Amino acid sequence: MKDFNNEIEQLLATGRKMSDIEFDKLLDNYIGDKTDAEKEQIGLAVLETKISKFNEIKRIDNEIKFIEQLDGLEKYLNMSQLSKDFFGKQKTWLYNRLHGWNVHGKPAKFTNTERKQFADMLLSLSDNMKNVALKLA
Repeated sequence: MKDFNNEIEQLLATGRKMSDIEFDKLLDNYIGDKTDAEKEQIGLAVLETKISKFNEIKRIDNEIKFIEQLDGLEKYLNMSQLSKDFFGKQKTWLYNRLHGWNVHGKPAKFTNTERKQFADMLLSLSDNMKNVALKLA
């Protein structure tokens, strides 16, 4: 059995630049000479591709929601220092995860444990700032 996933990915990439009518013609030409078994495989490949794309969109949406939840706070924090002090990581580690930048060919993201650690870090910082503010007042 032939694996149609790569061909489907290429068709979808090509189709992004086309009108609906042009894309329908492209699909008709592609599917036209296929056997019924191949058409079934193509249908499964399309479904797998759609699921994969949907999961990628969900991942990106979750990362966007995470950075939005910071509500601009990240502008006032030295992420490089926090990355070292609270996570014991390189200075770019936290930036990579906050923005979902690629690391080793994959988008960086927080694990559930790291998300909790990040929240704990913010609580610790806010406690420290409150204590300093009370001393200064």
